[in-house]
Amino acid sequence: MGNSSSNESGLWRTAWIHTAPPSDEQAKLESKFTSNSISTSKYTIFSFLPKSLSAQFARLANVYFLVISLMMMIGTYTTLYDSPLTPWTTLGPLSFVLAVSVFKEGLEDWKRHKSDDSINNSIVDVMRVDGSNQVQWIKTKWKDVKVGDIVKVLNNCDIPSDLILLYSTEEGSAAYIETANIDGETNLKIRNCANTNQEGTGTMFNDEGAFVNLHNSNGQMTIEYETPNPFIHTFTGTIDCAGKKTPVDQGNVLLRGATLRNTKFCIGACVYTGSDTKIIQNSRQSRTKLANIDKTVNTTIYLIMCAQCVLSALTMIGYMVFEERKGSQLWYLCYERARDNLPNNTTLYSDCTWESSSDIWGYFFTFFILYNNFIPISLYVTVEMCNYAHAHYIDNDIEMYDEEEDVPAAARTSNLGSDLGQVEYIFSDKTGTLTQNVMRFQKASVGAKSYSVGEDMSDATFRCFAMSKLKEEARAGKQGYHFVACLGLCHTIVLDKNEETGEVEYKAESPDEEALVSAAADLGFSLVERTSSSMTIDAQGIGQGKKKFKVHATIPFDSARKRMSVLVEDESGKFILYTKGADNIMLERSKAGESTQFMNQHLSAYASEGLRTLVLGKRDFTGSGGKAWLKKWNDALSSTAGREEKMAKAAAEVEKDLNLVGATAIEDALQEDVANTIADLMKCGIKLWVLTGDKMETAINIGYSCKVLQEDMTLIKLQAINDDPESVKLQLQRLVNHFGQVTKLSKNFFEVLNERSVAVGKKMNSIKEGLGRRASNLFAKNGSEGGESSGNMPSDLGDGDDEGETELPDGLDLSQLESQHMALIMDGPSLAHVLGDKQSERMLLQIATICKAVIACRVSPSQKALIVNLVKKNVYPMPMTLAIGDGANDVGMIQEAHVGVGISGKEGRQAVNSSDFAIAQFRFLRRLIMVHGRWNYRRLCKCILYSFYKNIVLTFMLFFFEFFAAFSGKSLFEDMVYSGYNFFLGMPPLMIGMFDKDMSQRTMLRFHKVYMSGRERMDLNIGTLASWMSQGVVDAILIYFLTFCVIGTSSDGMYIFGTTCYSCLILGMMYRAGSATFTWNAVVVFFWFGSIILYAGIFLPIYSNWYDYAPQFYGVAAQMAEDAVFWLIMLLVPTCVIVLDLQKKLWRSIFVPTVIDHAVEVDRGITHDVKEMLQICEGDEDTIRNILKQRGEFADDGMYKWWTAFNSKLPKFNFDRNKLRLLNRKLDKKSRKEMGIVDTETDGLQSGFVFDHVSKDIGVGGTGGGQGLLDERLNSGDSSITGSLRESFTNMVGGRGGEEGRGGENRI
Repeated sequence: MGNSSSNESGLWRTAWIHTAPPSDEQAKLESKFTSNSISTSKYTIFSFLPKSLSAQFARLANVYFLVISLMMMIGTYTTLYDSPLTPWTTLGPLSFVLAVSVFKEGLEDWKRHKSDDSINNSIVDVMRVDGSNQVQWIKTKWKDVKVGDIVKVLNNCDIPSDLILLYSTEEGSAAYIETANIDGETNLKIRNCANTNQEGTGTMFNDEGAFVNLHNSNGQMTIEYETPNPFIHTFTGTIDCAGKKTPVDQGNVLLRGATLRNTKFCIGACVYTGSDTKIIQNSRQSRTKLANIDKTVNTTIYLIMCAQCVLSALTMIGYMVFEERKGSQLWYLCYERARDNLPNNTTLYSDCTWESSSDIWGYFFTFFILYNNFIPISLYVTVEMCNYAHAHYIDNDIEMYDEEEDVPAAARTSNLGSDLGQVEYIFSDKTGTLTQNVMRFQKASVGAKSYSVGEDMSDATFRCFAMSKLKEEARAGKQGYHFVACLGLCHTIVLDKNEETGEVEYKAESPDEEALVSAAADLGFSLVERTSSSMTIDAQGIGQGKKKFKVHATIPFDSARKRMSVLVEDESGKFILYTKGADNIMLERSKAGESTQFMNQHLSAYASEGLRTLVLGKRDFTGSGGKAWLKKWNDALSSTAGREEKMAKAAAEVEKDLNLVGATAIEDALQEDVANTIADLMKCGIKLWVLTGDKMETAINIGYSCKVLQEDMTLIKLQAINDDPESVKLQLQRLVNHFGQVTKLSKNFFEVLNERSVAVGKKMNSIKEGLGRRASNLFAKNGSEGGESSGNMPSDLGDGDDEGETELPDGLDLSQLESQHMALIMDGPSLAHVLGDKQSERMLLQIATICKAVIACRVSPSQKALIVNLVKKNVYPMPMTLAIGDGANDVGMIQEAHVGVGISGKEGRQAVNSSDFAIAQFRFLRRLIMVHGRWNYRRLCKCILYSFYKNIVLTFMLFFFEFFAAFSGKSLFEDMVYSGYNFFLGMPPLMIGMFDKDMSQRTMLRFHKVYMSGRERMDLNIGTLASWMSQGVVDAILIYFLTFCVIGTSSDGMYIFGTTCYSCLILGMMYRAGSATFTWNAVVVFFWFGSIILYAGIFLPIYSNWYDYAPQFYGVAAQMAEDAVFWLIMLLVPTCVIVLDLQKKLWRSIFVPTVIDHAVEVDRGITHDVKEMLQICEGDEDTIRNILKQRGEFADDGMYKWWTAFNSKLPKFNFDRNKLRLLNRKLDKKSRKEMGIVDTETDGLQSGFVFDHVSKDIGVGGTGGGQGLLDERLNSGDSSITGSLRESFTNMVGGRGGEEGRGGENRI
């Protein structure tokens, strides 16, 4: 980390600026600093092979096949046991797989080395003092720059290391930099030279020659500063030049990775090099994310290895039994016990070394080697190639291309494509993610009046004047003038002048700031020039001409302070502090007795419209008062010990007793099609959590706008009272007890289920009765989610009373309930009391998992990540989480979630750089998840299952052969034929994994429930694995024994029989792959037939005639081809395999179909009532009811199965609207208020923002003392439709009354 001095417990280092050749002592100390050379590569020429191989053997399957290869070598070259296969049958394919993977790693690392060399050998000017004591600027490679060097950087060039700015060619000794490579922000930032002159007001280096003068005068300069750290927004240090000490901070630092802009050149002193620079300190690699399917594959491999051990043990037991019964007859094996049974006249075994017994345990290893193909050796390579194809599809999807911004979608992590199809929770930022992050100044509150862009208008509460009248108020002076002055002066805007056109553009750190400064310009207070110490304003629009303000201090904004201030001096010498910040923070710091009644009213109205609000204030100082505080501020800045604390104390001292001059309201409009995207995602059964830093009222109104919240939802608002942690815990406990009442029934689940089944049986035949037990409304807008059978059956099968209770199983946990009609709203301070308290976390999740949506307001970036971690680690089973955001404050949650999606927004590219997938607009998330995610998941699952299946068939054929081979461990197949199995059948699973589509994107986007296949893990679980494995065993029986029955007893030889079985196996597996393939294109057809030709047309003829290499296999292919029985078997056996498979699929589609089966039929036009099903999916309740009445109660034409084909797995039970109404009506108004429950039916329309206790109840640190502060406008639900709608569902599936809320477009 370089040399550190002893003070401050080693937290400081000292560097000598190279104005003269370093002394021996200095050179010795500086040798401990790191080189400026960087390396982002993983390997060196010496470490490449061991490290890359180590990474490959971190994969379980590769270790498995390496162990198998070693076992083969031991069995082949020692006498411990016999190996039935030669080592190269496994070691060869394994070496090929490893070579491909290692080559890929090497190629990627070679690119990193080239990039590193390009950067390290870049050229920069460095001041050097030669042996003759002459000063020169030398062209130096970046890697040769050292701590203490004085470096010159030219315009539009990158900064080579972290520098302290000492000189700039720009007026006011300022330099402009762009930090897009560091934090993703493209706006220009000002950096000021260190105030090294004697007065402490500017730099002592007035030109380039001043550095030579410093050398000639033997001046010595040192810098004492903090040791290397990753905090890019902080720096603390002190320059000592000829006894004059100057403090430096982050405003004087040019960071490596930044680019100099609009500055001819600048000169700085190097303080951090190489790995010590802040950008490299921040370049830690992101946490490696393992796809959920990869975890399942690893678990499957363990299970199959166990099955392999069991199979080996069974075969070994078979050998032991055989030897016990037939051992006395095995004289040809030289067994001692068979010595007396030699046939007469046999002299061939006279020199035999008779063994007392065979090594029984050695046969376990023999059989284990024999069955090594239980696990497909090509599995990882196949999966990787599929993942790359999936990433390619995302990268090149024209429907996810944003033409306006010229930004395509990008898959930055290729192995997580399948996880997109399994998402259960989405965590989304609001600003810039759901909204455009294009800020428009809309309204202002000044002097008890509200102003709006446009014409005068009035509503029921107050009148809103046109903005032109505010300009007149500013011209008149007083409060209106200070309002626009605060807008025009309190900021960090940089002016960027286009040299060609002469146009000036504002470069702001945030869109909000640019909107406010632009608003000031529109109001006649325009910023025209800025230096590091002054701002020039054109105020002719308000009749005051040009005005110049000296900027003495800027107190920056940060997420903790939530405000910024600037101390300026006007032309009359008057000191004024202008401050802007969050409403709750500013109102707390207003002058005592300040009237805020009208401002509060205006803020309430602005928030109800979803506008972002800020409050502005000012404080006047006398000349002496301003200078006195400024001295304290400068002392705090120059302090090397406790600088942050002293700055905060000085800021708090001045930011008080403020005169409030007004408030602003900025519109951040929703992005295109956000509401429909969210509605579709929620219809897929995905729960959405919105995590935002906005106030609760703004977030709630945006929630209604984008359909996260629905009008018929009951809202639960979680807020602390008087910042008391116990109040949060008490509220959660009351909520848990309240909603826990629904599970307290006397009957258990099986009794309830049995009663309903008996009732259903009166109207259905036996097959329909079995299906009816899982009856659920597939495409009803308010039905339970796919794959989650409902436990809330009505008390009878007739028309239910609208007020009747629905029953749920006894003994349920709250985590097993969910409701389409509940949403949780919580704020950051309350969340801070919950996180870290295990009991509170558990209760919060119990409530949150019931809710359809959750909105967390006023949360910090760290809280966002903690919320994601809370859900990910504490919801069981672990759900698949996805986080999406656009700014640096979203990086934590993006990296914490299983899948991170970054939006290329207005806040830079930090979110994109940390993400797994990048898109330009939130609306593209629908296609990313519902189309690409589902396709990728189903493709990969089928690819993996088929890969295991085909090897299971092969292994069990070997197992069956051992019964006819005296359990000797002999392989049925010739070694090279056996080892080529995964090669010949390598393309079918790859084609399935790359191209297969079970249904079109149009169907998936219209029938949202089909997303349940991934969300419920329907395609790769214990059940599907067992189904494929059992079918593999059955197919092995068919192939082996049908072939055996025809030619097994002939005398043609073992390889004739074995290769015939093998050929039937290859063709049968190709047929099976064909039946599993939905999508046939030219590539699939080519490789399907190509695989058959590769085996039968190329390999078999050539290898069977290669006498020198395989004499034992010579002529096998020719002999097989000459036998008509062979061709009969090739026709019969594979046909039996495919017919059995098709029969199984047909039986399932008729008797136990899944939702996916019927959706596939709809997609292909097989189901004749497709039009009606589409109407049911998209229509309102009246359409559904009419269709069902026309079809009859239980139509046998597919309609009934369409409604009842749900996965039978529980454990989610729908907490319907009827139950929710009954439960909440039992509470009085006070109890609902204490629990934070807002019910639209009982609470009606309420004010969206109440400032009863402003200092305690608003925003971060808010205590919620007045519950009215949190209530928003909700329309009461119209329940008149419930009874008729319930009747329809009662007639259809045994009743699901009471859970259908209001109209179709408002329900999810």
